[in-house]
Formats: sequence, structure tokens, C-alpha cells
Amino acid sequence: LILLFPIYACGMGPIYTGAKTAVWDASTGATGYYLYWRTPGTTTWPNAQRIITTATTLDLVASGIPSGSWEICATAYNSVSESGPSNIVPWSYIIVPAPTNTKIQ
Repeated sequence: LILLFPIYACGMGPIYTGAKTAVWDASTGATGYYLYWRTPGTTTWPNAQRIITTATTLDLVASGIPSGSWEICATAYNSVSESGPSNIVPWSYIIVPAPTNTKIQ
């Protein structure tokens, strides 16, 4: 009698569940879009906190936005100008920290 046990890979790491895709309408004449994130309550959109894309959807988690609570907006651009910001949307991306002090008793 032979027993076969399937072996499954177990990947550990941060898990995020919740809304994670930003979507906006295309803008006539745009060659691309900037998606900005900022700390809630601030008044500027730092260039260091923007993602450049030609798509009208963006996976916020995969794009590299750090964990935290943010306000996000999109702008359209072409070779001449950049539009004003879209509506501002609050978004939180919180990763639960790993447990500590594991021991065998």
C-alpha cells in the first residue's frame, strides 16, 4: 500500500483584503495620468508621492504605496499641461504586524 501526500507550498507575508483598485474615467486629450497620495488633512500633492500610468485603473497595493491612511486623487496630463485633481478619495492600507515572542511551553 502506498500513500501519497500532496505537498503544498505555504507562502507567508502581508495579506490585504479590501478595496485596492483605483478607477477613473479617461480624459480627452490625455497621454497619461498621475495618481497622487497624501496624508489626510494636508493641502499639497507631493511629486514624490505619485505614480505615472497610461491606464485608467491602478492596483494601489501592487503599485508600491506604503501602508497607512491616505487621500488619493488622479490628474490627467499631456505634453503641454496637467489637469487639476479629481475628487479626493480616502483610502487605508494597513498591514497587521506579525505576532512576537513565540515560544513552546
